[in-house]
Amino acid sequence: MKSFIDKASFAANILKSKVFRQVIPLQVQLTVTDHCNLRCGYCYADYPARGHKDLSIVEIFKIIDDLAILGTRRINLVGGEPLSRSDIGDIINYITGKNIQCALTTNGYLVPAKLEYVKKLNVLCVSLDGEKIENDANRGEGSFEKAFNAIMIAKEHEIPVQVACVITKKNLYSIEWLLQKGKEFGFQVGFSTLIQKTVDGKKETAPNIPTDDEYREIIKRIIELKDEGYPVLFSKKNLEYTLNWKHGYDTDKIIGEEPSFDYIKCNAGKNFGIIDVNGDVYPCPTLVDTGKPLNGLKHGMAKAFENASGHNCKTCHIPCQNEFNLMYSLDPSTIFNIIRNYKFKG
Repeated sequence: MKSFIDKASFAANILKSKVFRQVIPLQVQLTVTDHCNLRCGYCYADYPARGHKDLSIVEIFKIIDDLAILGTRRINLVGGEPLSRSDIGDIINYITGKNIQCALTTNGYLVPAKLEYVKKLNVLCVSLDGEKIENDANRGEGSFEKAFNAIMIAKEHEIPVQVACVITKKNLYSIEWLLQKGKEFGFQVGFSTLIQKTVDGKKETAPNIPTDDEYREIIKRIIELKDEGYPVLFSKKNLEYTLNWKHGYDTDKIIGEEPSFDYIKCNAGKNFGIIDVNGDVYPCPTLVDTGKPLNGLKHGMAKAFENASGHNCKTCHIPCQNEFNLMYSLDPSTIFNIIRNYKFKG
Protein backbone atom coordinates (compact mmCIF):
# COMPACT_ATOMS: atom_id res chain seq x y z
CA MET A 1 0.00 0.00 0.00
CA LYS A 2 2.82 2.39 0.92
CA SER A 3 4.52 1.71 -2.42
CA PHE A 4 1.29 2.54 -4.27
CA ILE A 5 0.89 5.79 -2.31
CA ASP A 6 4.51 6.76 -3.04
CA LYS A 7 4.03 6.16 -6.78
CA ALA A 8 0.74 8.09 -6.78
CA SER A 9 2.38 11.03 -5.00
CA PHE A 10 5.26 10.94 -7.48
CA ALA A 11 2.87 10.94 -10.44
CA ALA A 12 0.79 13.76 -8.95
CA ASN A 13 3.87 15.95 -8.57
CA ILE A 14 4.91 15.27 -12.17
CA LEU A 15 1.49 16.41 -13.38
CA LYS A 16 1.59 19.42 -11.06
CA SER A 17 4.96 20.43 -12.46
CA LYS A 18 3.77 20.01 -16.05
CA VAL A 19 0.40 21.77 -15.68
CA PHE A 20 1.58 24.70 -13.56
CA ARG A 21 5.11 24.80 -15.03
CA GLN A 22 6.59 24.58 -11.58
CA VAL A 23 10.14 23.56 -10.71
CA ILE A 24 9.74 20.48 -8.51
CA PRO A 25 13.00 18.53 -8.05
CA LEU A 26 11.39 15.11 -7.64
CA GLN A 27 14.68 13.22 -7.93
CA VAL A 28 17.89 14.71 -6.58
CA GLN A 29 21.46 13.49 -6.46
CA LEU A 30 23.00 14.72 -3.22
CA THR A 31 26.80 14.71 -3.21
CA VAL A 32 27.79 14.06 0.39
CA THR A 33 31.56 13.81 -0.14
CA ASP A 34 34.28 14.20 -2.73
CA HIS A 35 36.44 11.60 -0.98
CA CYS A 36 36.81 8.38 -2.98
CA ASN A 37 38.91 5.26 -2.49
CA LEU A 38 39.10 4.63 -6.25
CA ARG A 39 40.42 6.64 -9.20
CA CYS A 40 38.45 5.40 -12.20
CA GLY A 41 40.18 6.43 -15.41
CA TYR A 42 37.03 7.84 -17.02
CA CYS A 43 35.66 9.72 -13.99
CA TYR A 44 34.75 13.30 -14.92
CA ALA A 45 35.09 14.52 -11.32
CA ASP A 46 38.60 15.74 -10.56
CA TYR A 47 38.17 15.36 -6.81
CA PRO A 48 41.62 16.37 -5.46
CA ALA A 49 41.75 19.47 -7.65
CA ARG A 50 38.35 20.75 -6.53
CA GLY A 51 39.34 21.19 -2.89
CA HIS A 52 35.78 21.23 -1.50
CA LYS A 53 35.16 20.35 2.13
CA ASP A 54 32.28 18.06 3.01
CA LEU A 55 29.19 19.76 4.39
CA SER A 56 28.42 19.20 8.04
CA ILE A 57 25.56 16.90 8.96
CA VAL A 58 23.58 19.93 10.16
CA GLU A 59 23.94 21.50 6.70
CA ILE A 60 22.93 18.25 5.00
CA PHE A 61 19.86 17.98 7.24
CA LYS A 62 18.93 21.55 6.24
CA ILE A 63 19.19 20.59 2.56
CA ILE A 64 16.97 17.53 3.11
CA ASP A 65 14.40 19.64 4.98
CA ASP A 66 14.23 22.10 2.07
CA LEU A 67 13.94 19.29 -0.50
CA ALA A 68 11.07 17.71 1.46
CA ILE A 69 9.19 21.03 1.36
CA LEU A 70 9.77 21.31 -2.41
CA GLY A 71 8.26 17.86 -3.01
CA THR A 72 11.37 15.73 -3.61
CA ARG A 73 10.43 12.04 -3.60
CA ARG A 74 13.82 10.37 -4.07
CA ILE A 75 17.35 11.29 -3.02
CA ASN A 76 20.35 9.41 -4.38
CA LEU A 77 23.43 9.81 -2.18
CA VAL A 78 26.52 10.08 -4.38
CA GLY A 79 30.17 11.05 -4.16
CA GLY A 80 33.03 10.31 -4.18
CA GLU A 81 32.20 7.28 -2.09
CA PRO A 82 29.19 8.14 0.13
CA LEU A 83 29.82 5.26 2.52
CA SER A 84 33.16 6.83 3.49
CA ARG A 85 31.28 9.36 5.66
CA SER A 86 31.21 8.27 9.30
CA ASP A 87 27.70 9.74 9.68
CA ILE A 88 26.18 8.19 6.54
CA GLY A 89 23.76 6.15 8.67
CA ASP A 90 22.35 9.32 10.23
CA ILE A 91 21.89 10.85 6.77
CA ILE A 92 20.05 7.78 5.47
CA ASN A 93 17.81 7.70 8.54
CA TYR A 94 16.99 11.39 8.18
CA ILE A 95 15.99 11.00 4.53
CA THR A 96 13.76 7.96 5.09
CA GLY A 97 12.31 9.65 8.18
CA LYS A 98 11.03 12.39 5.86
CA ASN A 99 9.21 9.71 3.82
CA ILE A 100 11.62 10.24 0.92
CA GLN A 101 13.06 7.23 -0.88
CA CYS A 102 16.80 6.91 -0.38
CA ALA A 103 19.23 5.38 -2.87
CA LEU A 104 23.01 5.29 -2.65
CA THR A 105 25.64 4.81 -5.34
CA THR A 106 28.75 2.94 -4.27
CA ASN A 107 31.80 1.09 -5.56
CA GLY A 108 31.00 -1.62 -3.00
CA TYR A 109 34.18 -1.57 -0.92
CA LEU A 110 32.52 -0.40 2.29
CA VAL A 111 29.18 -2.22 2.01
CA PRO A 112 30.16 -5.06 4.40
CA ALA A 113 31.36 -2.60 7.06
CA LYS A 114 28.31 -0.33 6.67
CA LEU A 115 25.69 -3.06 6.15
CA GLU A 116 23.65 -1.86 9.13
CA TYR A 117 22.96 1.38 7.23
CA VAL A 118 22.82 -0.12 3.74
CA LYS A 119 19.90 -2.31 4.84
CA LYS A 120 17.83 0.84 5.38
CA LEU A 121 18.16 1.98 1.75
CA ASN A 122 15.31 1.68 -0.74
CA VAL A 123 17.80 0.73 -3.45
CA LEU A 124 21.56 0.20 -3.68
CA CYS A 125 23.30 1.28 -6.88
CA VAL A 126 26.63 -0.51 -7.45
CA SER A 127 29.20 0.55 -10.05
CA LEU A 128 30.38 -2.47 -12.05
CA ASP A 129 31.71 -2.46 -15.63
CA GLY A 130 31.70 -6.18 -16.46
CA GLU A 131 33.95 -9.18 -15.85
CA LYS A 132 37.00 -8.98 -13.61
CA ILE A 133 39.66 -8.13 -16.21
CA GLU A 134 37.52 -5.55 -18.01
CA ASN A 135 36.12 -3.99 -14.83
CA ASP A 136 39.48 -3.73 -13.09
CA ALA A 137 41.02 -2.18 -16.21
CA ASN A 138 38.51 0.66 -15.84
CA ARG A 139 38.21 0.92 -12.08
CA GLY A 140 41.35 -0.53 -10.49
CA GLU A 141 42.72 -3.89 -9.36
CA GLY A 142 40.44 -5.68 -6.90
CA SER A 143 37.40 -3.50 -7.58
CA PHE A 144 35.47 -6.34 -9.27
CA GLU A 145 35.49 -8.58 -6.18
CA LYS A 146 34.42 -5.73 -3.92
CA ALA A 147 31.55 -4.66 -6.19
CA PHE A 148 30.24 -8.15 -6.85
CA ASN A 149 30.49 -9.06 -3.18
CA ALA A 150 28.41 -5.97 -2.35
CA ILE A 151 25.74 -7.09 -4.83
CA MET A 152 25.59 -10.57 -3.27
CA ILE A 153 25.34 -9.13 0.25
CA ALA A 154 22.53 -6.80 -0.83
CA LYS A 155 20.60 -9.64 -2.48
CA GLU A 156 21.06 -11.80 0.63
CA HIS A 157 19.42 -9.07 2.70
CA GLU A 158 16.68 -8.39 0.08
CA ILE A 159 17.94 -4.93 -0.77
CA PRO A 160 16.99 -4.03 -4.38
CA VAL A 161 20.10 -3.58 -6.54
CA GLN A 162 20.80 -1.61 -9.68
CA VAL A 163 24.15 -1.88 -11.42
CA ALA A 164 25.68 1.15 -13.16
CA CYS A 165 27.94 0.26 -16.09
CA VAL A 166 29.94 2.77 -18.13
CA ILE A 167 30.60 1.64 -21.70
CA THR A 168 34.27 2.00 -22.69
CA LYS A 169 36.63 0.37 -25.16
CA LYS A 170 37.81 -1.91 -22.38
CA ASN A 171 34.47 -3.57 -21.58
CA LEU A 172 32.63 -3.76 -24.93
CA TYR A 173 32.73 -7.54 -24.87
CA SER A 174 31.70 -7.84 -21.23
CA ILE A 175 28.24 -6.33 -21.61
CA GLU A 176 26.41 -9.58 -22.34
CA TRP A 177 28.13 -11.31 -19.41
CA LEU A 178 26.92 -8.53 -17.09
CA LEU A 179 23.33 -8.86 -18.28
CA GLN A 180 23.49 -12.63 -17.90
CA LYS A 181 24.58 -12.16 -14.28
CA GLY A 182 21.79 -9.64 -13.81
CA LYS A 183 19.28 -12.21 -15.02
CA GLU A 184 20.83 -14.90 -12.80
CA PHE A 185 21.02 -12.85 -9.60
CA GLY A 186 18.08 -10.48 -10.09
CA PHE A 187 19.54 -7.03 -10.66
CA GLN A 188 18.88 -4.43 -13.37
CA VAL A 189 21.75 -2.90 -15.36
CA GLY A 190 21.82 0.74 -16.40
CA PHE A 191 24.32 1.55 -19.16
CA SER A 192 25.96 4.95 -19.55
CA THR A 193 28.00 6.51 -22.31
CA LEU A 194 31.22 8.32 -21.46
CA ILE A 195 31.03 11.97 -20.44
CA GLN A 196 33.50 14.61 -21.56
CA LYS A 197 35.65 16.17 -18.89
CA THR A 198 36.01 19.94 -18.62
CA VAL A 199 39.53 20.98 -17.65
CA ASP A 200 40.27 24.70 -17.18
CA GLY A 201 37.12 25.51 -19.12
CA LYS A 202 38.08 23.31 -22.09
CA LYS A 203 36.45 20.05 -23.15
CA GLU A 204 38.66 17.03 -22.86
CA THR A 205 37.66 13.78 -24.53
CA ALA A 206 37.39 10.96 -22.00
CA PRO A 207 40.01 8.21 -22.34
CA ASN A 208 39.01 4.83 -23.77
CA ILE A 209 35.94 6.21 -25.53
CA PRO A 210 34.67 3.72 -28.14
CA THR A 211 34.48 4.73 -31.79
CA ASP A 212 31.07 5.79 -33.07
CA ASP A 213 30.69 2.45 -34.85
CA GLU A 214 31.62 0.54 -31.68
CA TYR A 215 29.10 2.54 -29.67
CA ARG A 216 26.32 1.91 -32.15
CA GLU A 217 27.11 -1.80 -32.38
CA ILE A 218 27.02 -2.35 -28.61
CA ILE A 219 23.95 -0.17 -28.01
CA LYS A 220 22.12 -2.02 -30.78
CA ARG A 221 23.07 -5.29 -29.05
CA ILE A 222 21.83 -3.99 -25.68
CA ILE A 223 18.46 -3.18 -27.26
CA GLU A 224 18.30 -6.69 -28.74
CA LEU A 225 19.06 -8.19 -25.33
CA LYS A 226 16.35 -6.05 -23.73
CA ASP A 227 13.87 -7.38 -26.30
CA GLU A 228 15.00 -10.90 -25.33
CA GLY A 229 14.09 -10.25 -21.70
CA TYR A 230 17.47 -9.39 -20.21
CA PRO A 231 17.39 -6.90 -17.29
CA VAL A 232 18.30 -3.67 -19.09
CA LEU A 233 17.19 -0.84 -16.81
CA PHE A 234 16.48 1.90 -19.32
CA SER A 235 13.60 2.09 -21.79
CA LYS A 236 13.94 1.02 -25.41
CA LYS A 237 12.97 4.49 -26.63
CA ASN A 238 15.76 5.99 -24.55
CA LEU A 239 18.37 3.55 -25.88
CA GLU A 240 17.21 4.06 -29.46
CA TYR A 241 17.78 7.80 -29.03
CA THR A 242 21.36 7.11 -27.97
CA LEU A 243 21.78 4.66 -30.85
CA ASN A 244 20.61 7.26 -33.38
CA TRP A 245 22.55 10.21 -31.92
CA LYS A 246 23.09 12.67 -34.77
CA HIS A 247 26.58 13.76 -33.75
CA GLY A 248 29.75 11.91 -32.89
CA TYR A 249 29.60 10.37 -29.42
CA ASP A 250 32.48 12.58 -28.31
CA THR A 251 29.87 15.36 -28.42
CA ASP A 252 27.83 14.26 -25.42
CA LYS A 253 25.46 17.25 -25.30
CA ILE A 254 24.25 20.22 -27.33
CA ILE A 255 24.35 23.59 -25.59
CA GLY A 256 22.91 26.83 -26.90
CA GLU A 257 22.00 26.01 -30.48
CA GLU A 258 18.62 24.52 -31.30
CA PRO A 259 19.15 20.95 -32.59
CA SER A 260 18.23 20.39 -36.23
CA PHE A 261 16.70 16.99 -35.45
CA ASP A 262 13.79 15.68 -33.37
CA TYR A 263 15.27 15.57 -29.88
CA ILE A 264 14.50 14.67 -26.29
CA LYS A 265 14.05 17.95 -24.45
CA CYS A 266 16.15 18.40 -21.33
CA ASN A 267 14.20 18.75 -18.07
CA ALA A 268 17.31 18.89 -15.89
CA GLY A 269 16.97 21.42 -13.11
CA LYS A 270 13.18 21.38 -13.37
CA ASN A 271 12.35 17.87 -12.16
CA PHE A 272 15.75 16.47 -11.29
CA GLY A 273 19.17 17.82 -10.49
CA ILE A 274 22.33 17.46 -8.45
CA ILE A 275 23.52 19.24 -5.33
CA ASP A 276 27.29 19.49 -5.25
CA VAL A 277 29.37 18.75 -2.17
CA ASN A 278 29.47 22.46 -1.22
CA GLY A 279 25.71 23.00 -1.64
CA ASP A 280 25.78 24.44 -5.18
CA VAL A 281 22.83 23.28 -7.31
CA TYR A 282 23.36 22.12 -10.91
CA PRO A 283 20.92 20.76 -13.51
CA CYS A 284 22.78 17.44 -13.92
CA PRO A 285 26.18 15.82 -13.25
CA THR A 286 27.51 16.66 -16.72
CA LEU A 287 27.09 20.39 -15.99
CA VAL A 288 28.80 20.45 -12.58
CA ASP A 289 31.50 23.14 -12.39
CA THR A 290 29.94 25.03 -15.32
CA GLY A 291 27.66 28.06 -15.52
CA LYS A 292 26.66 30.21 -12.54
CA PRO A 293 25.08 27.96 -9.91
CA LEU A 294 23.41 29.24 -6.78
CA ASN A 295 24.21 27.71 -3.43
CA GLY A 296 21.12 26.12 -1.92
CA LEU A 297 22.24 26.75 1.66
CA LYS A 298 22.79 30.46 1.03
CA HIS A 299 19.89 31.19 -1.32
CA GLY A 300 17.43 28.41 -0.48
CA MET A 301 16.80 25.29 -2.53
CA ALA A 302 13.76 26.72 -4.31
CA LYS A 303 15.72 29.65 -5.72
CA ALA A 304 18.78 27.52 -6.47
CA PHE A 305 16.77 24.97 -8.48
CA GLU A 306 14.88 27.75 -10.28
CA ASN A 307 18.27 29.11 -11.32
CA ALA A 308 19.50 25.66 -12.38
CA SER A 309 16.42 25.14 -14.55
CA GLY A 310 17.44 28.13 -16.69
CA HIS A 311 20.45 26.38 -18.24
CA ASN A 312 20.91 26.31 -22.01
CA CYS A 313 21.65 22.61 -22.58
CA LYS A 314 19.17 21.31 -25.15
CA THR A 315 19.78 17.55 -25.23
CA CYS A 316 22.40 14.84 -24.73
CA HIS A 317 23.06 11.18 -25.56
CA ILE A 318 23.41 10.06 -21.93
CA PRO A 319 20.81 7.36 -21.14
CA CYS A 320 20.58 7.91 -17.37
CA GLN A 321 19.63 11.56 -17.94
CA ASN A 322 17.25 10.87 -20.82
CA GLU A 323 15.34 8.26 -18.83
CA PHE A 324 14.39 11.10 -16.49
CA ASN A 325 13.69 13.45 -19.40
CA LEU A 326 11.32 10.97 -21.04
CA MET A 327 9.59 10.14 -17.77
CA TYR A 328 8.95 13.78 -16.93
CA SER A 329 7.73 14.33 -20.48
CA LEU A 330 5.10 11.66 -19.68
CA ASP A 331 6.32 9.30 -22.40
CA PRO A 332 4.06 6.21 -21.97
CA SER A 333 6.64 3.57 -22.94
CA THR A 334 9.23 4.96 -20.53
CA ILE A 335 6.72 5.21 -17.67
CA PHE A 336 5.68 1.59 -18.30
CA ASN A 337 9.34 0.54 -18.33
CA ILE A 338 9.92 2.29 -15.00
CA ILE A 339 6.86 0.70 -13.38
CA ARG A 340 7.95 -2.74 -14.60
CA ASN A 341 11.71 -2.58 -14.03
CA TYR A 342 12.55 -0.11 -11.28
CA LYS A 343 12.46 -2.00 -8.00
CA PHE A 344 12.50 -0.24 -4.63
CA LYS A 345 12.10 -1.52 -1.09
CA GLY A 346 9.21 -0.14 0.91
